[in-house]
Amino acid sequence: MENSEDKKQRLHSQNYTESRNTSYSIVRRYGSITFDEALTQLRDVLKDKGFDIIGEMDVKDYLKDFDIDMSHLIIIMVCHKETAADLLSNDIQMTSLVPCKISIKALDDASLIEVSIEDVETTWAISDKSEIEEIAKSVGQDLKEILDHLGPKHFKL
Repeated sequence: MENSEDKKQRLHSQNYTESRNTSYSIVRRYGSITFDEALTQLRDVLKDKGFDIIGEMDVKDYLKDFDIDMSHLIIIMVCHKETAADLLSNDIQMTSLVPCKISIKALDDASLIEVSIEDVETTWAISDKSEIEEIAKSVGQDLKEILDHLGPKHFKL
C-alpha cells in the first residue's frame, strides 16, 4: 500500500503534456492570463452561452487531507436544461453522463492555464442512438466555442 509521500510524489511529477492528447477531452492552454481571470471568463462565457453551472469542485481543497502537492484545479459541472430534457427523453441512461464537465488547472507554477472540456461527441456516443449523436454535435460545438472566448483580452487604444 502506498504511503502519503508516494502519492504526493506521483501527482507532483505527473506529465501534463499527456493531458493534451485524450479522446474524451478538448484541451486548450492559455498564457498571459491568471487562473482567477480564466475562471471568471469561463463562468461568464458559460452563462452567456446559456449553460447553467450545476456545481464546482475545488479538487485541491477536496483533497486537502492528503499530503498532495498539486496545482490549482477546479472541475465545473455544466448543463443546459433543454439539452438535458432532450437527452433524457431519448435515453434515460444518459443520467450517467450529464452534467458535462469542464476542468481548469494551473500548470507550470501558474504561468499556463489549461482548460479541458468533455468531448460530448465521444462520451455520449456510447448511447448508440442517432438522436443522441445529433444532440452531442450541437452541444459539442457550443462547448468548443467557449474555448475561443477565453484568454487575454487585448484592446487597441
